[in-house]
Amino acid sequence: MAAAGLREGLVTRVDARQCDVAVGGQTVAATLRGRLFEEHGEDRSPVAVGDRVRLGTEGGELAIEEILPRRNVFARRASGAEVRRQLIAANVDQLLVVSSFGTPPFSSITADRILAAAHFHGVPAVLVLNKADLAAPGQLEAVRLTYERAGYPVLATSAADNTGIEALRECLRGRTSVVYGLSGAGKSTLLNIIEPGLGLRVQAVSRALRSGQHTTTFARMHALALGGAVIDTPGVRSFRPYGIPPWELRLHFPEIAAAGARCSMRACQHRDEPGCAVRAAVEGAALPESRYRSYLELLAELEQIYGGPGSSDR
Repeated sequence: MAAAGLREGLVTRVDARQCDVAVGGQTVAATLRGRLFEEHGEDRSPVAVGDRVRLGTEGGELAIEEILPRRNVFARRASGAEVRRQLIAANVDQLLVVSSFGTPPFSSITADRILAAAHFHGVPAVLVLNKADLAAPGQLEAVRLTYERAGYPVLATSAADNTGIEALRECLRGRTSVVYGLSGAGKSTLLNIIEPGLGLRVQAVSRALRSGQHTTTFARMHALALGGAVIDTPGVRSFRPYGIPPWELRLHFPEIAAAGARCSMRACQHRDEPGCAVRAAVEGAALPESRYRSYLELLAELEQIYGGPGSSDR
Protein backbone atom coordinates (compact mmCIF):
# COMPACT_ATOMS: atom_id res chain seq x y z
CA MET A 1 0.00 0.00 0.00
CA ALA A 2 1.45 3.37 -1.02
CA ALA A 3 1.98 6.07 1.58
CA ALA A 4 -0.57 8.92 1.58
CA GLY A 5 -0.22 11.05 -1.53
CA LEU A 6 2.32 8.72 -3.14
CA ARG A 7 1.79 6.36 -6.07
CA GLU A 8 3.68 3.12 -6.62
CA GLY A 9 5.21 2.32 -9.98
CA LEU A 10 7.72 0.17 -11.86
CA VAL A 11 10.87 1.70 -13.37
CA THR A 12 11.11 0.72 -17.05
CA ARG A 13 13.97 2.98 -18.17
CA VAL A 14 16.76 4.92 -16.47
CA ASP A 15 18.58 7.81 -18.15
CA ALA A 16 20.81 9.97 -15.92
CA ARG A 17 18.45 11.80 -13.53
CA GLN A 18 15.21 10.91 -15.29
CA CYS A 19 13.29 7.63 -15.45
CA ASP A 20 10.28 6.17 -17.18
CA VAL A 21 7.89 4.64 -14.67
CA ALA A 22 4.88 2.42 -15.39
CA VAL A 23 2.06 3.46 -13.08
CA GLY A 24 -1.69 3.12 -13.32
CA GLY A 25 -1.60 1.58 -16.80
CA GLN A 26 0.52 4.33 -18.34
CA THR A 27 4.20 5.28 -18.56
CA VAL A 28 5.23 8.60 -17.07
CA ALA A 29 8.51 10.51 -16.80
CA ALA A 30 9.86 11.09 -13.32
CA THR A 31 12.94 12.79 -11.93
CA LEU A 32 15.14 11.51 -9.09
CA ARG A 33 15.26 13.32 -5.79
CA GLY A 34 18.75 14.59 -5.03
CA ARG A 35 18.72 12.95 -1.60
CA LEU A 36 18.47 9.52 -3.25
CA PHE A 37 21.98 10.04 -4.66
CA GLU A 38 23.19 10.90 -1.16
CA GLU A 39 21.48 7.89 0.43
CA HIS A 40 22.90 5.54 -2.21
CA GLY A 41 26.40 7.00 -2.46
CA GLU A 42 28.03 3.75 -3.60
CA ASP A 43 25.88 3.72 -6.74
CA ARG A 44 26.40 5.68 -9.93
CA SER A 45 22.60 5.94 -10.09
CA PRO A 46 20.39 4.95 -7.17
CA VAL A 47 17.64 3.49 -9.36
CA ALA A 48 17.65 0.48 -11.70
CA VAL A 49 15.23 -0.79 -14.30
CA GLY A 50 12.91 -3.18 -12.48
CA ASP A 51 12.81 -1.16 -9.27
CA ARG A 52 9.47 -0.63 -7.55
CA VAL A 53 9.27 3.01 -6.47
CA ARG A 54 6.97 5.55 -4.88
CA LEU A 55 6.23 8.75 -6.75
CA GLY A 56 5.31 12.17 -5.43
CA THR A 57 4.62 15.53 -7.06
CA GLU A 58 6.47 18.78 -6.57
CA GLY A 59 5.92 21.87 -8.66
CA GLY A 60 3.75 19.91 -11.06
CA GLU A 61 6.51 17.36 -11.82
CA LEU A 62 6.60 13.71 -10.81
CA ALA A 63 9.62 12.64 -8.76
CA ILE A 64 10.78 9.34 -7.29
CA GLU A 65 10.57 9.71 -3.53
CA GLU A 66 11.38 6.18 -2.39
CA ILE A 67 12.89 2.96 -3.72
CA LEU A 68 11.03 -0.05 -2.34
CA PRO A 69 12.94 -3.08 -0.99
CA ARG A 70 14.48 -5.21 -3.73
CA ARG A 71 14.34 -8.95 -4.23
CA ASN A 72 17.74 -8.84 -5.95
CA VAL A 73 19.93 -6.71 -8.19
CA PHE A 74 22.41 -7.36 -10.97
CA ALA A 75 25.28 -4.90 -11.02
CA ARG A 76 28.82 -4.30 -12.24
CA ARG A 77 31.67 -2.03 -11.29
CA ALA A 78 31.20 1.35 -12.93
CA SER A 79 33.79 2.59 -15.41
CA GLY A 80 36.54 4.84 -14.12
CA ALA A 81 39.16 4.61 -11.41
CA GLU A 82 36.74 5.09 -8.51
CA VAL A 83 35.21 1.87 -7.19
CA ARG A 84 31.45 2.42 -7.49
CA ARG A 85 28.50 0.20 -8.28
CA GLN A 86 26.57 0.49 -11.52
CA LEU A 87 23.12 -1.03 -11.16
CA ILE A 88 21.91 -2.82 -14.28
CA ALA A 89 18.58 -4.32 -13.22
CA ALA A 90 16.55 -5.14 -10.12
CA ASN A 91 13.92 -7.70 -9.14
CA VAL A 92 14.59 -10.12 -11.99
CA ASP A 93 13.95 -13.83 -12.33
CA GLN A 94 16.99 -14.61 -14.46
CA LEU A 95 19.95 -13.23 -16.38
CA LEU A 96 20.57 -14.29 -19.97
CA VAL A 97 24.27 -13.95 -20.77
CA VAL A 98 24.44 -13.64 -24.56
CA SER A 99 27.77 -14.64 -26.11
CA SER A 100 28.50 -15.46 -29.73
CA PHE A 101 30.74 -17.32 -32.12
CA GLY A 102 32.29 -15.78 -35.20
CA THR A 103 32.38 -12.02 -34.68
CA PRO A 104 32.69 -11.14 -31.89
CA PRO A 105 34.37 -14.41 -30.92
CA PHE A 106 33.34 -16.31 -27.81
CA SER A 107 35.11 -14.86 -24.74
CA SER A 108 35.21 -17.28 -21.83
CA ILE A 109 36.81 -14.65 -19.59
CA THR A 110 33.96 -12.17 -20.12
CA ALA A 111 31.28 -14.84 -19.79
CA ASP A 112 32.88 -16.16 -16.61
CA ARG A 113 33.01 -12.72 -15.02
CA ILE A 114 29.36 -12.02 -15.76
CA LEU A 115 28.31 -15.45 -14.47
CA ALA A 116 30.32 -15.01 -11.27
CA ALA A 117 28.68 -11.62 -10.69
CA ALA A 118 25.23 -13.12 -11.23
CA HIS A 119 25.99 -15.89 -8.72
CA PHE A 120 27.25 -13.33 -6.20
CA HIS A 121 24.04 -11.29 -6.58
CA GLY A 122 21.81 -14.36 -6.34
CA VAL A 123 20.45 -14.06 -9.88
CA PRO A 124 19.99 -17.37 -11.76
CA ALA A 125 21.87 -17.27 -15.08
CA VAL A 126 21.46 -18.89 -18.49
CA LEU A 127 24.26 -18.87 -21.07
CA VAL A 128 23.05 -18.15 -24.60
CA LEU A 129 25.52 -19.15 -27.32
CA ASN A 130 24.37 -17.10 -30.30
CA LYS A 131 25.53 -17.34 -33.91
CA ALA A 132 25.87 -21.08 -33.32
CA ASP A 133 26.10 -21.59 -37.08
CA LEU A 134 29.49 -19.79 -37.04
CA ALA A 135 31.10 -22.02 -34.40
CA ALA A 136 34.20 -23.95 -35.45
CA PRO A 137 33.83 -27.75 -35.67
CA GLY A 138 33.43 -29.11 -32.15
CA GLN A 139 33.53 -25.65 -30.54
CA LEU A 140 29.84 -25.39 -29.69
CA GLU A 141 29.69 -28.74 -27.92
CA ALA A 142 32.94 -28.10 -26.06
CA VAL A 143 31.70 -24.76 -24.72
CA ARG A 144 28.28 -26.18 -23.92
CA LEU A 145 29.81 -29.07 -21.96
CA THR A 146 32.08 -26.73 -19.98
CA TYR A 147 29.18 -24.63 -18.69
CA GLU A 148 26.64 -27.40 -18.27
CA ARG A 149 29.14 -29.18 -16.04
CA ALA A 150 29.38 -25.96 -14.03
CA GLY A 151 25.62 -26.13 -13.54
CA TYR A 152 24.46 -23.50 -16.02
CA PRO A 153 21.62 -24.01 -18.51
CA VAL A 154 22.98 -23.41 -22.03
CA LEU A 155 20.99 -22.43 -25.12
CA ALA A 156 22.50 -22.48 -28.62
CA THR A 157 20.80 -19.98 -30.97
CA SER A 158 21.15 -18.55 -34.44
CA ALA A 159 19.11 -15.86 -36.15
CA ALA A 160 20.43 -17.13 -39.49
CA ASP A 161 18.54 -20.43 -39.35
CA ASN A 162 16.28 -19.98 -36.28
CA THR A 163 18.25 -22.52 -34.26
CA GLY A 164 17.11 -22.50 -30.64
CA ILE A 165 14.51 -19.75 -31.05
CA GLU A 166 11.66 -21.83 -29.61
CA ALA A 167 13.82 -22.89 -26.65
CA LEU A 168 14.71 -19.24 -26.03
CA ARG A 169 11.06 -18.24 -26.25
CA GLU A 170 10.15 -20.82 -23.61
CA CYS A 171 13.03 -19.67 -21.42
CA LEU A 172 11.63 -16.12 -21.46
CA ARG A 173 7.96 -17.00 -21.09
CA GLY A 174 6.39 -15.70 -17.89
CA ARG A 175 9.68 -14.44 -16.41
CA THR A 176 11.34 -11.07 -15.94
CA SER A 177 14.70 -11.51 -17.66
CA VAL A 178 17.67 -9.20 -18.05
CA VAL A 179 19.50 -9.78 -21.34
CA TYR A 180 23.19 -8.90 -21.14
CA GLY A 181 26.30 -9.56 -23.18
CA LEU A 182 29.04 -8.43 -25.50
CA SER A 183 28.45 -5.74 -28.10
CA GLY A 184 27.59 -7.38 -31.40
CA ALA A 185 26.59 -10.72 -29.88
CA GLY A 186 23.09 -10.34 -31.34
CA LYS A 187 20.91 -9.63 -28.29
CA SER A 188 18.62 -7.21 -30.10
CA THR A 189 18.33 -9.42 -33.16
CA LEU A 190 17.21 -12.37 -31.03
CA LEU A 191 14.67 -10.25 -29.15
CA ASN A 192 13.28 -8.88 -32.42
CA ILE A 193 12.68 -12.45 -33.58
CA ILE A 194 11.01 -13.42 -30.30
CA GLU A 195 8.89 -10.25 -30.27
CA PRO A 196 8.83 -8.57 -33.72
CA GLY A 197 6.90 -5.58 -32.41
CA LEU A 198 9.84 -4.46 -30.25
CA GLY A 199 11.64 -2.96 -33.25
CA LEU A 200 14.99 -2.85 -31.45
CA ARG A 201 17.82 -1.29 -33.45
CA VAL A 202 20.54 -3.58 -34.76
CA GLN A 203 23.84 -2.59 -36.30
CA ALA A 204 26.64 -4.27 -38.20
CA VAL A 205 29.66 -5.49 -36.28
CA SER A 206 32.77 -3.29 -36.43
CA ARG A 207 35.49 -4.98 -38.44
CA ALA A 208 38.23 -3.00 -36.73
CA LEU A 209 37.11 -3.87 -33.20
CA ARG A 210 35.53 -7.23 -34.03
CA SER A 211 32.71 -6.14 -31.76
CA GLY A 212 29.35 -4.51 -32.22
CA GLN A 213 28.35 -0.92 -31.85
CA HIS A 214 26.13 0.11 -28.95
CA THR A 215 22.70 -0.11 -30.61
CA THR A 216 21.04 -0.07 -27.18
CA THR A 217 22.19 3.00 -25.26
CA PHE A 218 20.34 2.49 -21.99
CA ALA A 219 18.54 -0.34 -20.22
CA ARG A 220 14.82 -0.57 -20.97
CA MET A 221 12.12 -3.03 -19.92
CA HIS A 222 9.78 -4.42 -22.57
CA ALA A 223 6.63 -6.42 -21.86
CA LEU A 224 6.37 -9.63 -23.88
CA ALA A 225 3.18 -10.81 -25.56
CA LEU A 226 4.06 -14.37 -24.51
CA GLY A 227 4.08 -13.26 -20.86
CA GLY A 228 6.83 -11.78 -18.74
CA ALA A 229 9.24 -9.01 -19.65
CA VAL A 230 12.79 -8.51 -20.87
CA ILE A 231 15.27 -5.83 -19.86
CA ASP A 232 17.38 -5.06 -22.91
CA THR A 233 20.77 -3.60 -21.96
CA PRO A 234 23.63 -1.91 -23.81
CA GLY A 235 26.30 -4.29 -25.08
CA VAL A 236 29.64 -4.30 -23.29
CA ARG A 237 33.26 -4.85 -24.39
CA SER A 238 34.47 -5.86 -20.94
CA PHE A 239 33.03 -6.56 -17.51
CA ARG A 240 34.25 -5.86 -14.00
CA PRO A 241 32.25 -7.38 -11.11
CA TYR A 242 31.46 -5.21 -8.13
CA GLY A 243 31.58 -6.12 -4.48
CA ILE A 244 32.96 -9.67 -4.58
CA PRO A 245 35.61 -10.08 -1.85
CA PRO A 246 38.58 -12.04 -3.23
CA TRP A 247 38.40 -14.66 -0.47
CA GLU A 248 34.78 -15.35 -1.52
CA LEU A 249 35.33 -15.57 -5.29
CA ARG A 250 35.89 -19.33 -5.25
CA LEU A 251 32.29 -19.79 -4.10
CA HIS A 252 30.97 -18.10 -7.24
CA PHE A 253 32.53 -20.59 -9.65
CA PRO A 254 30.24 -23.53 -8.74
CA GLU A 255 32.43 -26.35 -10.05
CA ILE A 256 35.51 -24.85 -8.38
CA ALA A 257 33.58 -24.54 -5.11
CA ALA A 258 32.55 -28.20 -5.35
CA ALA A 259 36.09 -29.42 -6.04
CA GLY A 260 37.47 -27.07 -3.38
CA ALA A 261 35.52 -28.89 -0.67
CA ARG A 262 38.25 -31.57 -0.92
CA CYS A 263 41.18 -29.16 -0.43
CA SER A 264 43.42 -29.70 2.59
CA MET A 265 43.16 -26.03 3.63
CA ARG A 266 39.72 -24.64 4.51
CA ALA A 267 40.56 -21.21 3.07
CA CYS A 268 42.45 -22.55 0.03
CA GLN A 269 42.51 -20.01 -2.82
CA HIS A 270 43.56 -22.71 -5.31
CA ARG A 271 46.90 -21.25 -6.30
CA ASP A 272 49.94 -23.03 -4.89
CA GLU A 273 48.60 -24.23 -1.54
CA PRO A 274 49.52 -27.79 -0.58
CA GLY A 275 46.79 -30.37 -1.07
CA CYS A 276 44.75 -28.19 -3.45
CA ALA A 277 42.06 -30.40 -4.99
CA VAL A 278 41.10 -27.76 -7.56
CA ARG A 279 44.58 -27.54 -9.03
CA ALA A 280 44.78 -31.33 -9.10
CA ALA A 281 41.42 -31.49 -10.91
CA VAL A 282 42.62 -28.99 -13.53
CA GLU A 283 45.86 -30.89 -14.05
CA GLY A 284 43.87 -34.11 -14.42
CA ALA A 285 41.46 -32.46 -16.92
CA ALA A 286 38.51 -32.97 -14.56
CA LEU A 287 38.02 -29.18 -14.47
CA PRO A 288 38.35 -26.97 -17.59
CA GLU A 289 41.52 -24.90 -17.68
CA SER A 290 39.65 -21.95 -19.24
CA ARG A 291 37.41 -21.54 -16.20
CA TYR A 292 40.37 -21.90 -13.84
CA ARG A 293 42.32 -19.21 -15.74
CA SER A 294 39.30 -16.90 -15.53
CA TYR A 295 39.12 -17.49 -11.78
CA LEU A 296 42.81 -16.73 -11.24
CA GLU A 297 42.72 -13.57 -13.36
CA LEU A 298 39.66 -12.21 -11.59
CA LEU A 299 41.06 -13.18 -8.18
CA ALA A 300 44.22 -11.14 -8.83
CA GLU A 301 42.12 -8.18 -9.96
CA LEU A 302 39.90 -8.27 -6.88
CA GLU A 303 42.95 -8.48 -4.60
CA GLN A 304 44.14 -5.18 -6.04
CA ILE A 305 40.92 -3.63 -4.72
CA TYR A 306 40.25 -5.46 -1.46
CA GLY A 307 43.72 -6.61 -0.42
CA GLY A 308 46.16 -9.41 -1.19
CA PRO A 309 46.21 -13.10 -0.34
CA GLY A 310 45.54 -13.92 3.29
CA SER A 311 43.45 -10.80 3.89
CA SER A 312 40.75 -13.03 5.37
CA ASP A 313 40.57 -16.47 6.98
CA ARG A 314 37.16 -17.22 5.48
